[in-house]
Amino acid sequence: MAGTTATSSSLRRMESVHRHLLPAPPPILHQNPLGATRSESFPVIIGGMVLDIHAKPSMQPHPGTTVPGMVKYISGGVARNIAECIYKLETRPFMISVVGKDMAGDFLLKYWRSAGLCTDGILQVDDVTTPIVSNVFDGSGELIAGVASVGAVEKFLSPSWICQFCACISNAPLLMIDANLSPESLEASCKIAHEVGVPVFFEPVSIVKSSRIAPIAKYITYTSPNEFELVAMANSLSPPEKYNFAKIDQFKNKAKAVEYLFEMLSPAMFFLLEKGIKFLLVTLGSHGVFVCCKECTSLMMDQQKSETTSFSTMLLDKLERCFPSNMLLNFPREGSTRTCVFHLPAVSASVVSLTGAGDCFVGGVISALCGGLDMMQSVAVGIAIAKASVESEANIPDKFSAATIAGG
Repeated sequence: MAGTTATSSSLRRMESVHRHLLPAPPPILHQNPLGATRSESFPVIIGGMVLDIHAKPSMQPHPGTTVPGMVKYISGGVARNIAECIYKLETRPFMISVVGKDMAGDFLLKYWRSAGLCTDGILQVDDVTTPIVSNVFDGSGELIAGVASVGAVEKFLSPSWICQFCACISNAPLLMIDANLSPESLEASCKIAHEVGVPVFFEPVSIVKSSRIAPIAKYITYTSPNEFELVAMANSLSPPEKYNFAKIDQFKNKAKAVEYLFEMLSPAMFFLLEKGIKFLLVTLGSHGVFVCCKECTSLMMDQQKSETTSFSTMLLDKLERCFPSNMLLNFPREGSTRTCVFHLPAVSASVVSLTGAGDCFVGGVISALCGGLDMMQSVAVGIAIAKASVESEANIPDKFSAATIAGG
């Protein structure tokens, strides 16, 4: 009886979200039926585990000399950050990565083991330097410059190593790959998932590496570029380059900024959807997120390999009052189908560091999807979790948990 009451309550809440967010004729929003099923089914995360060195000056930096400031070692790497975020949101990830047998590698694995997470997919190699990224920030937390040494990811996260975990990928509710992987490994991962119908989430990592989506675009279910990565991805699939983006910071209000961003980015967004990508989650910093899909695309995962978590249940009550009703932009295109563009605004935050915010956004989206929420709800969760990240020095906040996000 209690289960029936909970189900009815959830349906009523979803109907409320439907009424507030989507004018007719909308895609249907309701709770994703991921309730039942296999044990030992975890989202699989493939990509870099990196030691981040963060340097933040306490005064204006000067070329050619040092200035006082703070330098920290932080566990990093796009895939590793996303996996840690997922774990803190009550979804256990299976990580496939590589580190060296050195101080940095031991530093990264120490947390993994202390959390009780599986390290079977993490290759530790002799005489290899663990991937390291050194970042320098300004006083506001914006990245000034960075140098990445992640060659070990491309060299040792090979198709043969990844293929050893075919069973894990085949049983996963979702596969996430980051663009630090070699083109060969990206394609091998996608093909394993495609053969068994597992959705693939591609994380672009950087402007340069985002172009690695070109040979695998047809396999990608979700991807989360920022404005510049979006354009680079579109141009990688459309030589010679014809898409561009010019960032303008001066707007009288955020509504005008969103209109400008849509005007500038929509050609690239529509083009990538035509190339086979199912969902584009275009991150716009303080302006929120564009969620783009074809009208005929379901806003739900089809997989039946995860359990609804207490985290996702707690969030259902909050979602319908978190965002205003004017977040939807629905733009028709020529032809028999339409492209739907949803805009979800960012949540105001007291910024400490912007590094890790994008990874927390993706981790939140994946955890929510695997926990039974639909796409719009999952993006709302991702935005809330990105807020927690920018208010912390660490890539993934130390006191970050499902309870703090749902209760905040």
